[in-house]
Amino acid sequence: MEDTLKRLIQKKLHEQQERKYEEELKLQKDSYAAFLRIYEAGLSKDMVEVLPESHAGMAGGDQMDGEAWMKSYGHTVILCQDFLSMNFFNGQMYGGVSEKDYLLFAAKSGSLSAGHLPKLEEYFHKHSKTQVVYFHTDEIDHYGRRSNPCFLPEWSPDTLASFFYFGECFAVRAEMFQRAMQELHDMSFAAGQTENTEPEKSVQEMLYAVVLLLTAQEPAALMDVVMYHKLIGSGQRESIQRARVEEGLLLDRILRQLPEKHTNQAQLGRWLSYMERKKVCGEQHRISILIPSKDHPEILRRCVESIRRHGSQGSIEMQNTIGGQGIEDLLTCEIIVIDNGSSMENRRLYEAYAEELGYRYEYQPMEFNFSKMCNLAADLAGGDYYLFLNDDMEILSDDWLVKMSELAALSHVGAVGAKLLYPDTTLIQHAGITNMYEGPAHKLLKYDDRVEYYYGRNRGIWDVIGVTAACMMISKEKFLQAGGFAEELKVAYNDVDLCFRLHQMGMFNVVRNDLILYHHESLSRGNDHLDLAKKERLAAERKALYRRSSGYYDYDPFYSRHLTGTSEAYECTLPYENRNIMPVSGVKKLSERSAKEYPGADLNETLIIQVDTADRELLARQGETPGYLIDLHAHVRGLDSCDYRYRMILKGRRGCYEIPAIRRLRPDVGKTIENEKHVELSGFVARIPQKMLPPDIYEIWMEAKCRYSRQRLCNKAEQILAVTD
Repeated sequence: MEDTLKRLIQKKLHEQQERKYEEELKLQKDSYAAFLRIYEAGLSKDMVEVLPESHAGMAGGDQMDGEAWMKSYGHTVILCQDFLSMNFFNGQMYGGVSEKDYLLFAAKSGSLSAGHLPKLEEYFHKHSKTQVVYFHTDEIDHYGRRSNPCFLPEWSPDTLASFFYFGECFAVRAEMFQRAMQELHDMSFAAGQTENTEPEKSVQEMLYAVVLLLTAQEPAALMDVVMYHKLIGSGQRESIQRARVEEGLLLDRILRQLPEKHTNQAQLGRWLSYMERKKVCGEQHRISILIPSKDHPEILRRCVESIRRHGSQGSIEMQNTIGGQGIEDLLTCEIIVIDNGSSMENRRLYEAYAEELGYRYEYQPMEFNFSKMCNLAADLAGGDYYLFLNDDMEILSDDWLVKMSELAALSHVGAVGAKLLYPDTTLIQHAGITNMYEGPAHKLLKYDDRVEYYYGRNRGIWDVIGVTAACMMISKEKFLQAGGFAEELKVAYNDVDLCFRLHQMGMFNVVRNDLILYHHESLSRGNDHLDLAKKERLAAERKALYRRSSGYYDYDPFYSRHLTGTSEAYECTLPYENRNIMPVSGVKKLSERSAKEYPGADLNETLIIQVDTADRELLARQGETPGYLIDLHAHVRGLDSCDYRYRMILKGRRGCYEIPAIRRLRPDVGKTIENEKHVELSGFVARIPQKMLPPDIYEIWMEAKCRYSRQRLCNKAEQILAVTD
């Protein structure tokens, strides 16, 4: 009877713990809800409808031109893009619009955060030169629940030249809007648009053209708030999709309509530099294709044959489709292969293929140093542009050099890359490099390219912090100006380092997702993550990278800080990612007796501990001092982990300390550990400020104590934490 009662009580307690666990798990899994709790704390929940579902009865609003809707809010007028008529752009603007200081354009079937609207006016007031402001967006249902945030990058001119990436919701100064419209009329651009048989598309193109003019001198600015909320069930995110139709040709059409001696040429500012693309095709240019290779003659042969297959021997004739003009152009190229010490047998094959395929072969035995090999090849090159190419690349299209060089020719563009797929698949290997908390990474790695991800990040042209040197084009002038590749970085991150320096020089690095090559990755050298020596070397070069460019630690202007720093996916940052963990406010020192007796029980291997990090942090955010980070996961094998209370103990020679670690979601553990109960919340992380612990060598212990019995499990990790002065 007593045993039965005890089991019933334990069952009841277990059910309580299970409910608490599931509630915490749900809370941590909903990363966007956590984001809203943190970043919109205290913000008014009121929404301003862009267009009422009834299309009538808009409180405080007016109808103009028989079609367009407006709603006044302070010094701002909100305009529904989808209900603008072309008359609006022909100067027949409703008086209420011209009287306002700011115009906010938004797509229909959505709403705006009332709490952010006053901040918009403050933003314009503080940034007097800014003419265009854009925002993040998300989706909302009829119950007010928000999801699917679209966190946009900071100013990205080449992305904007490709498509209207923030066209769903943006704001402009009213006075400057009217001036831009007058300039478009002077170019006869607006009149041409009225003939378009697709009025919706015409309106969107007119807004796009206005934005291009207003950003010709001063960049558009990202206001780091979620302003617009698309109503779920009202269709696809139409504005972004519509704006992508022209794929950058709208800018070319504006340039073509501009007379050669037009007095307003200066008004096009930065966009006039896009005319430089035609210099690549209108003048004679030489491209040096520089390929490091060792002991892979057959792999190199495939690469060079693919280059020759998509061009003639010694020169490459291609069809230039810039602006749709269809000009035949001639780009000559040379291929230089640099070998750092192949076997004599392979060296003879390289030499034979060089004579057959027409490339220059340089044999210079030395320790593998990718940066040095590329720099040596560049010293030998005679081209205006350098194209660094891995020997395991395969070219797939005839226009690849034109597409890369037309962007590399732009004065503001640094390095240009292409989208790389794994051979004979649709799996992505590279679609631009992102600089995350855990270091530079290839987003969407091994994702299927047949699917469009995160509002088109694997489509079109995007400004990015870096592109891979597996296929990277850069002008000779910019390469020399940046100092070439850093030979300190022998194997990894040398391409990222070069891109960082180009960005520091005020340039933009660009990836062309509309150009695809195959990358037979890991054939040239082994995988960096297979053994301990390579992992240590990779970590050392990562440290060197951020030592050289400390301002780029966990910073990427083309990847929102609200997106995850730990995954290849585009997802809202989790609340308990390492980058979001606040330093502990204090540690509890155990009494001498407790420390001496701890753990007070034999090691129990039922408690599994796996340490991912236990070290001093590489860097810290600006204004902070690097501390110590412990990141591990622990669970009780064969038992239900939700029944246990965990604590982290650091045991040194001079003392024993309880560390207030945060329990967090580890979705990777939940996926990889089978037949275990409630292990998703098995992560434990603590950021310990410098000098909070006395210098010592600490063992890392975990303790798991059952919440409704006396069972107590203790185990220590194989790793230690070394705290220095």
